[in-house]
Amino acid sequence: MYIQKFMRIVHIAAEFAPIAKTGGLGEVIVGLCRELTKQPENQVEVIIPRYDHIELAKLPNTRMEIPDFKCIGYSNTMWNSTVEGCNLHLLEPRHPSGYFHRGRIYGCEDDLTRFIYFSRAALEYLKEKNEPIDILHLHDWHVSLCAPMLKDLFKEIKVSSLVLSIHNLEYQGKCAPVDLDAIGLDGQSYLTADKLQDDHPSFPTSINLLKGGITYSDAVVPVSPSYAQEILTPKFGFNLDATLRKCRSKITGILNGIDETLWDPSHDPHLKVPYCQSSVLRGKIEVQKEFQLKPTGPWVGAVTRLVPQKGPELIEEALQKTIEMGGSFLLLGSSPFPTIQAHFNQLKQKYQNHPQVFLEYNYNEPLAHKIYAALDYLIVPSHFEPCGLTQLIGMLYGALPIVHATGGLKDTVFDCENSQIPIHKRNGFTFSEPTKSAMNDTLKRAFRLFSAEASTFHSLVRRGMESDFSWKNPTKQYLKLYRKLIKLKSKTGQNNPKSDDPSLCKHPLNIMPNNCRK
Repeated sequence: MYIQKFMRIVHIAAEFAPIAKTGGLGEVIVGLCRELTKQPENQVEVIIPRYDHIELAKLPNTRMEIPDFKCIGYSNTMWNSTVEGCNLHLLEPRHPSGYFHRGRIYGCEDDLTRFIYFSRAALEYLKEKNEPIDILHLHDWHVSLCAPMLKDLFKEIKVSSLVLSIHNLEYQGKCAPVDLDAIGLDGQSYLTADKLQDDHPSFPTSINLLKGGITYSDAVVPVSPSYAQEILTPKFGFNLDATLRKCRSKITGILNGIDETLWDPSHDPHLKVPYCQSSVLRGKIEVQKEFQLKPTGPWVGAVTRLVPQKGPELIEEALQKTIEMGGSFLLLGSSPFPTIQAHFNQLKQKYQNHPQVFLEYNYNEPLAHKIYAALDYLIVPSHFEPCGLTQLIGMLYGALPIVHATGGLKDTVFDCENSQIPIHKRNGFTFSEPTKSAMNDTLKRAFRLFSAEASTFHSLVRRGMESDFSWKNPTKQYLKLYRKLIKLKSKTGQNNPKSDDPSLCKHPLNIMPNNCRK
């Protein structure tokens, strides 16, 4: 019987909370890596860019690991620290463009160029270290180019298996072949249907970085079981569904967890009166006082990015419907889309000083905690949702989720009035289509429960707060996948197969989405 005891697991990513975070990606990576490190047989490392906002002096055990190593002729420095129990490598390019000295993680015109360079530099570092790796785990399009480069350009790096996590398929990293030429690859040679050529019929001369990660990896992990199924369809596949169906034998969906040390209402430093299951009602009343609203019904709200995926038009509709039914509505979020942000700015003016409305577009962590703590219902009307952390956080803070049943929302929220679902699993409200009428009907059901069936409402609140949304179970699934991959490679003797290997998208592992957590 094959048993993999010691594993060296290296993650390459754009974010790592709390020091480099714009949303859920950073929290997911730190949560998974922290849980992996709890087993002494796992050596876990993370490589991210050293953004200029990261103050090295404030990180524990910081040292200069490699003062200077080259990437396509440019110097780079690798720093090392221990953050959240993880061995963290911070790659600082000495590139004249100042790639990661922009005061931000994303949102630069040359984001593609920045992360393409980072991908190659990260592999140059691993080549310099010359230490065998059992699992190289890539996250999203930012570092997907590492997969083809590892197979074609860095064959001397000893990697047993390569894993790609897809946190959101909508973002794929599309560029021109010349962008690959700039880092020493022959971009034109990757412009074929079986390699990195974009699958969108209108862009046959474009390179798709995420497709490269999918095609060249040994396993692909969408971040929930339902999302793993949905992305195989034209509706949710964003023109990569054909490639994903071709590679479906190496796809497995694993649901994200959340950081229950960060999100814990009973020990939350951002709350004046932390609360637990037995004191949730009193705790919510105390935090609601801080907002100085005067509703006659439940508190409804959202903590979200205002992007098309999240259904901003439905959030606005929920705001109006909540006011109409006597509830209060709280929104924390902002939009990178000027037209959406401008529209919500107008809403803020419209509802300024309204006794039932609180709108804030400058995100801050303490306020997010207070809003979760104040809400009775959390609205999540996403058109699609790879996993979603907000509904999990909401439940831990005693807010019942009202969600569109898609992706990870479908895997974690089960309608409390659906007789087909076992009673012990019912924990919120769902609607099947992301339309105003479907959502409004569900809001009406939620308001009716709140006013007419208080005991049922509070039992659902307690059920959500008792739920285990930690990283324990997802990490077990990742470790199971890692061991399967290593076992397979040990049998076949494969290591870094060539890009023309016909097995690249015909993986022998039949590991389609796991069942969601019980």
